[in-house]
Amino acid sequence: MSVSRGSNLVVNPHFDGPGDPTGWRRVMPRPELALDFGVTGAAGCRRLTISATGDPHAFGCWQGEVDLEDGQWYLARVHVRARDIEDHSLSVLAQVAEHFLVPKSDWSGDTVLEQTFLHRAENGNRIELYMRAAERGQLEWFAPSVELIPKPVHRIARAATVRFGETRTPLTLDDQLIRISEKLDQAGALKPDVVCLPEFCSIIGVPQEQYGSYAEVAVTLPDAPLCKVLSKKARQHNMYVLCGIIERDGCHIFNTAVLLGRDGACVGCYRKTHLTFGELRDGISCGEDYPVFDVDFGRIAVHICYDEWFPEVARLYAHKGAEILFLPVAGGKPITWRTRALDNGIYFVSSAIVPPSMIIDSSGAIIAETHGDGVVFADLNLDTRQINWYGDPTLIYGMPCIVPQMRNVVNGRLTDSLACELRKR
Repeated sequence: MSVSRGSNLVVNPHFDGPGDPTGWRRVMPRPELALDFGVTGAAGCRRLTISATGDPHAFGCWQGEVDLEDGQWYLARVHVRARDIEDHSLSVLAQVAEHFLVPKSDWSGDTVLEQTFLHRAENGNRIELYMRAAERGQLEWFAPSVELIPKPVHRIARAATVRFGETRTPLTLDDQLIRISEKLDQAGALKPDVVCLPEFCSIIGVPQEQYGSYAEVAVTLPDAPLCKVLSKKARQHNMYVLCGIIERDGCHIFNTAVLLGRDGACVGCYRKTHLTFGELRDGISCGEDYPVFDVDFGRIAVHICYDEWFPEVARLYAHKGAEILFLPVAGGKPITWRTRALDNGIYFVSSAIVPPSMIIDSSGAIIAETHGDGVVFADLNLDTRQINWYGDPTLIYGMPCIVPQMRNVVNGRLTDSLACELRKR
């Protein structure tokens, strides 16, 4: 098939024909779940309508065809006017060849849904314009288009992660500072965009009698010797550096991850929000915020160690648009990390003291890991993240029964501010 770029590959995109448009058909799982289908407008500017019937479980679509070729890149787009729809994110859905289109504007008027995709023949050649989960309202679909495009230039982020191996003899704080510097040089040789160091990085391998207590070894940002080393190496290797530190802020001590920019300046920090009881007894204070960081290659976020056990944290970051989630960690379980990546369709990078340090793609697959002393890296495509093997739209749009929110399993009420924040999004 020879197709020029700019040609609309949707069969009958103007919905011409008597009655139902030629090449388009009404699809529903069963007659009992049928919606009301219709066609409106004059020839050349017709629209396909789907109207609710009062049954929120009704489900269906207008289905057409697209002339697609295996291995080619396409831009798919369709317009929709939604009237009296209670929840657009649940009720308005379009896909082309199993690729779900994403809204590019708000729902106040005519809304464009769009997606760029690489076509595989096994995904078929259908375009489907859906309504679901609507007790009332109407959708008007119009101007569907699919165009052949050149292979896109995607955002590729090279992420590196560090693991410190066991030492034959105990270290001093100065010894560990040297090790940190050496590890950042090893990472820098790989030319990463960002490198992650573990939790409690300054005292890894250092006996407690060397540093006393967390309060005694805590550092103040940004002038501590550790911060100066991180800043120097970030500048030297033109990379972002993320490191788990013990931070002092006045009389308070925090388990913190600090992010340094390519210029060595402090971009920001995250203070661990879920402390172990041991940390509380040792006088560490609890963080309160969940920041995301817009860096020059994308949007990233960080949580620390015990935070991993609370799925609300990763879900909130995903809803804030984080593309890579970092985890400086002492212990932890890789199966949890893989689950967080898969649950939220984001990349996950851990830098660990005891388990292996890992880089996990957004489908939950491990793509790089080190179980010993070393540095590993992976190139992460931020524009074509896989969510799972069949691209489940519920991970993007949600279903009425699994709208992203955290519930108390006993009384069904939302119980904390994080859950309430998720419900707003």
